[in-house]
Amino acid sequence: TNPPKNPPNPFVPSNDENPNDDALITKVSETSKLKCTEISSAMFKIRTSKYRHVFCDPPKTEACHTGFRLSTVTGDQQYIKASAKYFSVALFGGGGQVYVGRHDRPGRFTPASTPTLHGHAGAILDFEWNPFDDQMLATASEDTTIKIWNIPEDWEPIDETGSSKPGDDITSSLVDLTGHAKKVNLLRFHPTANNVLASTSSDHTVKIWDIENAVDLTTFSDMQDLCQDIVWDYKGDNYAASCKDKTVRFVDARTATETFRIAEAHDGVKGVKVVYLGESGKVLTTGHSRQSGREVKIWDLNKLDKPLCVEKIDTAAGVLMPMYDVDTNVIYLCGKGDGNIRTCEFEDKKPYFHRLNDGFRSTTALKGVCMVPKRGLDVMACESARFLKV
Repeated sequence: TNPPKNPPNPFVPSNDENPNDDALITKVSETSKLKCTEISSAMFKIRTSKYRHVFCDPPKTEACHTGFRLSTVTGDQQYIKASAKYFSVALFGGGGQVYVGRHDRPGRFTPASTPTLHGHAGAILDFEWNPFDDQMLATASEDTTIKIWNIPEDWEPIDETGSSKPGDDITSSLVDLTGHAKKVNLLRFHPTANNVLASTSSDHTVKIWDIENAVDLTTFSDMQDLCQDIVWDYKGDNYAASCKDKTVRFVDARTATETFRIAEAHDGVKGVKVVYLGESGKVLTTGHSRQSGREVKIWDLNKLDKPLCVEKIDTAAGVLMPMYDVDTNVIYLCGKGDGNIRTCEFEDKKPYFHRLNDGFRSTTALKGVCMVPKRGLDVMACESARFLKV
């Protein structure tokens, strides 16, 4: 048979068909689009992160520094600090001895043979490296003084074979800072201004020093109890100080006046640590809950009446020391008495806090830890952070 001259179009309804069929086809197509949209949004709901699979290489024995008898007194200190070239630890014994070692010279420390740094009349409680000078070290002692030291360019207490190298001790300091009435507990160099140092003491004061002229610039004396931690913000305009009365105070560094506070950061009685989260306007605190569980809180500096995020960690008793990498937004939680270093990531939107993989696990308890500056990393080996653990 011959085909019709004008064959009917199956996609266009004819006059004798149901007039509602066109509407029916339109509804089906819209429903199918809606379903595709829902499926695609569900498929791509996974949060993207460059550091989701960050891992830590276990330290090798030949790359470790051994033989120390450390002075890990009871307190909130880190017990180890590092610059891009050197690291320092306080040694047990009189005279306030400090061992200064090089990163590229691992080996065994020999007491009474390896050169050290000493000059205080009491035990050294804290020390800090100048971020603008890898060879300038500040030490705080029980004798109420702060000393500024310069490490010689050719300082090498350990030779290339890992053995002690004979040499002279460092006994003369560049500058002595006096002004605290009791022992000095914590030191923090200014992040953006050279030769500016903050110190806290058992006399419940916080002093800002000009070490070039050996004078104190400001003194904040409204601390009601012992200071547990002090940190500068990203630009160095303000600093935060956590106190034994559970209060975190934010202070203007130029005028030494309190701008705002967190009345009760954590309910527990253990130490509270603070860290600024870069330029995001957020701050992170670690402490213990009323049930003695360790927790992390993130606060908005513009609204400190309640935290933005509360994350329960575990029920261990040690103090959590947070380390924040402003370049990668990764938070490293190091607990005293733990063998683990947990890795988390901060994002400036809800839920703010994301856990990454297991991080570093070890059976050796951690007494102190510090982060090496980025200038001391091996970037060709994709090293994003390096920690020194005691």
